[in-house]
Amino acid sequence: MIKKYFNDWNKFEKLFLICGLLVSVISAIIFNGTVIDTLYTSLYLITALLMSKGKVECYFVGFVSVFFYGIVSYNQGYYGELIITIFLTFPIMIIGIISWLRHQDKEEDTVIISSLSKKEITIVLLSQLILFWIYYFILKVFNTDLLEISTISVVTSVLASYFEARRSELSLFCYVANDLVIITLWLVPIINGQTQLISVLVGPILLLINDIYGSYNWGKLKKKQKERGLV
Repeated sequence: MIKKYFNDWNKFEKLFLICGLLVSVISAIIFNGTVIDTLYTSLYLITALLMSKGKVECYFVGFVSVFFYGIVSYNQGYYGELIITIFLTFPIMIIGIISWLRHQDKEEDTVIISSLSKKEITIVLLSQLILFWIYYFILKVFNTDLLEISTISVVTSVLASYFEARRSELSLFCYVANDLVIITLWLVPIINGQTQLISVLVGPILLLINDIYGSYNWGKLKKKQKERGLV
């Protein structure tokens, strides 16, 4: 049954999954990462890869991976990431899984990608420009480390989660932006001597590679679905 599940995975996807999981475990061993760090990195990789393939299962694995990321963020004092997890990511994920389950391409076993109006996209982007300052002052109250970077992380994460719930390929571009912000977020303490966090940094680096691939793959999926009149 497991072998059958991977029938529609190409060589790159299978190789990336195997190599990514190996890198996660090996980096944790070399740099004294915790079990929680390893679980976060591994589960987030699986979630992101499933999402890049348009598989609704990404949400089921995602619920678990987001939980572990919340723990990692709390331990590091990145309360912005923790707030994202509890108050934003979880609620949007619930909305997203309902939307994805209702819009399935049963022939290809993938989500049907939507085309959002320019009006909706504009409203969403403008709302986050305004909410940036609200996030900023909330995180400031919690004495969040790397305040400005953490605030940008909130904005890009909310945008990515929203567009993902709306089944838009824009989510992948937002995830790429969020990956770059998170890489910066974890790179700063590593440069300052916390080398054990390298095992955590591996996660967003792998996600960046995956999300770049995902943006390409969603483009292909959308083109096929347009040809079949699904979009």
